[in-house]
Amino acid sequence: MIGQLTRRLRSARGGLSHSLLSALVSVAKHGPIRLAELAQVELVSAPSITRLVAELEAKGLVSRTTDPADGRASLIQVTDAGLEAVQVARRVRQQIVAELLEPLSAEEVATIEAALPALERMIELR
Repeated sequence: MIGQLTRRLRSARGGLSHSLLSALVSVAKHGPIRLAELAQVELVSAPSITRLVAELEAKGLVSRTTDPADGRASLIQVTDAGLEAVQVARRVRQQIVAELLEPLSAEEVATIEAALPALERMIELR
């Protein structure tokens, strides 16, 4: 069931690949962030995150600045266009979830809502 839900939600990417959107959301959540830290958050290799960030930067969704603590390193931060892309993807996903919940009874929706805090905690503990 979780796999099927994930596949439906992955289709709502706002024109970005899953990995680009995931990296963009992580930068929005954790940024400004170093590439190495972003690679750890995304569970990908340094070359992979470098390619993802270069593509996000080319699309104007993130920008790089010099890390004031270490002039050799860069910090990645989300741009206004990047924030808008995240918001668009979230709105599309919210619409998909609303459509999936629509045929359910109020009791079924309440049961799902009651389970959300436990699911969120489970994910946070990973």
